[in-house]
Amino acid sequence: MNRKHRIYWKILRPIGILFAKLKFGYTYEVAKNLPDNYIVLSNHTTDFDPIFVASSFPEQMYYIASEHITRWKRFYPILKHLFEPIIRQKGTVAAAAVIQALRKVKEGNSVCIFAEGVRSWDGLTAPILPSTGKVVKKAACGLVTYKLTGGYFVSPNWSRTGNARRGPIHGAPVGVYTAERIAAMTVDEVNEIICRDLYEDAYATQLADPKPYRGKDLAQGLENLLFICPHCDGRDTFRSQGDTVTCQNCGYELRYDAYGMLTGGDHETVRDLAAWQKAKIHEDVAAGRPYTVAEGTLSSIKKQQETLVAQGPIEMTPDTLRCGETEIALTDIVDMAITGRHAIVFMARKVYYEMIPAAGFNSIQFLYYYQSAEKLRQKNTQEE
Repeated sequence: MNRKHRIYWKILRPIGILFAKLKFGYTYEVAKNLPDNYIVLSNHTTDFDPIFVASSFPEQMYYIASEHITRWKRFYPILKHLFEPIIRQKGTVAAAAVIQALRKVKEGNSVCIFAEGVRSWDGLTAPILPSTGKVVKKAACGLVTYKLTGGYFVSPNWSRTGNARRGPIHGAPVGVYTAERIAAMTVDEVNEIICRDLYEDAYATQLADPKPYRGKDLAQGLENLLFICPHCDGRDTFRSQGDTVTCQNCGYELRYDAYGMLTGGDHETVRDLAAWQKAKIHEDVAAGRPYTVAEGTLSSIKKQQETLVAQGPIEMTPDTLRCGETEIALTDIVDMAITGRHAIVFMARKVYYEMIPAAGFNSIQFLYYYQSAEKLRQKNTQEE
């Protein structure tokens, strides 16, 4: 174990707890009856989740973090010195990060992983990879499942950076499992408890017991998630201001209130409107309709350096992704994810790429399109 990191944890954890309480009104439960070392698996709701989770664990642990933080030229060296995060490339199988995490555990350390790999966009816990259970089994240590509730409304993933709201947010361990108990389970059984313990439907919780999450410009950034107008089928026509988001094509307007609810349309929640939008995307993919934006960039990422590969219009079809003159087959893409609100990252042909549509264009449409195309391709393969 690294004595330096343990000392920093002891010094900085109380500061983090104070910050979480003062800024968000965060409440938490301290984890008890813990194994000697363990993997913490948590759901992921805000950029502040590492602080929230740390509040419950007096003993130091290491975090798996997204690769994009290594490109924070000034801040990352400080993070690395204080916490030595394990770096994972989103949109890949993350084998290197898994190996590092297992090495930390074998050395007697504990590791925290945000099991979804991404923050929730619609308030629902994102799918957790089946390989997660294999990693936990291979680690041969304890497992602690941890759930955050209220985080989606405190800081929606689609919202403007820094535009946090104040309302109930709570973190607590759900289950503590010893190494012996994990060893007695199958991989499927481990995955079952992980998915069960971490699942959160933020809107189901909110509708059962409504609580306000107050702040300014509550709808600001909603067009980062919503890009299809339910009224005119316009694409990339939403613009947000204050508490409303409006289609610039037909004037269709939605209001987002302090309870996270929508008024002015047919869908009461962002969750339901996002589900409708995903269904529309699936129809478009099945029909072979391409998704395009007028301008964007494609860069390769290697050793914390970005190298421009292409610039120009972006187009995705059920078979290919094109940016400018560069074309990549979707079957060559290992996986795809979004960092922040706009950067689309993926691995293809052993190259790690970052694609960013120009300002005013939605990014998540390409992630959902890719996911829908993959599901359709798998379905067709099974039927053959």
